[in-house]
Amino acid sequence: MKRTVKSTGLSRRGLLKMGAAAAGAKLLQGWAPANQVAVAAVGPAATSTFKRGGTFTMARTASPQDFDPHRGGTAHYISQRALYNSLLHYDAQLNLQPELATEWNFSPDGKTLTLKLREGLKFHTGRLLTSEDVRFSIEYGRKALYSPMNQAYQSIKGVETPDKGTVVLKFDTVNPSISDLLDVLWVVDKDTIGSVASNDAGTGPFRLEKYIPGDRLEMVPFKDYWDKGKPYLDRIVIRQVPDAVSLVINLESGAVDCIFLPNFTDLPRLRAAGGKYVVDPGAPSSQVLDIGINVTFGPLKDKRVRQAIAWSMDRARLCKTILQGLAEPTCLIWPRHSWAYFPDLEGKIGYDLEKAKALLREAGQDKGFDVELLTSSRETPSFGPFASILQADLKKIGVNGRITDTDAALYNTRSAKGDIEIIIHQYGRANRDPGTTVTGAKAWFLGKEGNWTHYESEEWPRLRAEMQSTMDREKRKAAARKLQELALDECFTIVVADSPQPWAYASHVKDFNYDLNGAPFSSGIWLGK
Repeated sequence: MKRTVKSTGLSRRGLLKMGAAAAGAKLLQGWAPANQVAVAAVGPAATSTFKRGGTFTMARTASPQDFDPHRGGTAHYISQRALYNSLLHYDAQLNLQPELATEWNFSPDGKTLTLKLREGLKFHTGRLLTSEDVRFSIEYGRKALYSPMNQAYQSIKGVETPDKGTVVLKFDTVNPSISDLLDVLWVVDKDTIGSVASNDAGTGPFRLEKYIPGDRLEMVPFKDYWDKGKPYLDRIVIRQVPDAVSLVINLESGAVDCIFLPNFTDLPRLRAAGGKYVVDPGAPSSQVLDIGINVTFGPLKDKRVRQAIAWSMDRARLCKTILQGLAEPTCLIWPRHSWAYFPDLEGKIGYDLEKAKALLREAGQDKGFDVELLTSSRETPSFGPFASILQADLKKIGVNGRITDTDAALYNTRSAKGDIEIIIHQYGRANRDPGTTVTGAKAWFLGKEGNWTHYESEEWPRLRAEMQSTMDREKRKAAARKLQELALDECFTIVVADSPQPWAYASHVKDFNYDLNGAPFSSGIWLGK
């Protein structure tokens, strides 16, 4: 099996040197919990010791909308890399590694990328995969407005398939964050993608055998999986439990092997349980807490009102109480390790109730108003308490926030339709190239691109394009700063803090690794019991 590649032209390493995603590389090293073997966190672990067989049971509170790999959100990431493969994937040093493609070569000008596919690849239906399927998958991704990476797909201007095993991607300009898209460019079966409400359409190490909405899904090994000898497990069961408290009860009772997004307050107890459990903080900065504001709704049309809401939020209290000190407050789009983080802009919006009240007076809203706060504790356990803190903060400036805490499916449906006033939310891809954050996180899209805030601007897309059309780091930083300043002024999406995505699992779970979104690489997991 070919595991290393000699690429010619503009390689991923070249992209890093020229200014793409190098900032995240140092942070990604050393993610692994103490008992993990070999490569940690990003990319499958290379281990010489493993045990075959057994059922691995995970639990979460959120239920998936369907099994389309382009869906974002924690409810979908948990099974994503079990059912599907991307063309390539990142390792722990942010270098691309082969997956469905074994070779990839950039042209010297960076505007053409040629990929060679593995031979004998099969979908779960048994049909052979060809370059035409990759072409279809790219077009599908381009049209999937619900995909967080939809805007990144738009950068691909042409797809050529000179033979069944070769795919050529064409770009209008150099694309400094194309590697981020390749890492999650899912290849789907055109014959079965229409049935993803109850089935998968992938090539992954597991196939969906059973799905009971609101209860569980069960996956079994795909016998024709391309990575021979994998997966190691006989079965994966993902259970939906009613709340985060029940998650921990299920883990401690032995009913499940692994839980995703438990209550942060339970983590110290699990850590202190004499080595029975591993508490893994999850992919750093993979998610960032924010609130989205519908800029077309009543008083929220006035940016001074939105700014007042931003100034009324006690971010430090949220980080201390809800996030248990695992995150620091921030008002900026990109995390502190990113080259697009501007320390001098930190605190440009903070916690100042008098300033918030003054802004409301300027906007003629000093008597206050009613507004819905849409949240979902089942989507993410911290969302419910976050909504309560925001409600209390808004009350201090005379705004009456009505909390609607709904199930994950309705929450996602309403956000997709833009049916919100204020939404408790978190966006992803902050730990990738900064350009990917604003083209791959819907919180930073325009309304016409599928953003729930309905924000429109001529300057925003122009600055994004500037940021994505050069490899010159200084030019990219200049555009990123202007984007950041515009976001602080318009307050259509208001940043609060990093949103840790912790896992907790029994110590007999081995080689538990995940990608930059926190999606587990299920093919390499095994049970040491």
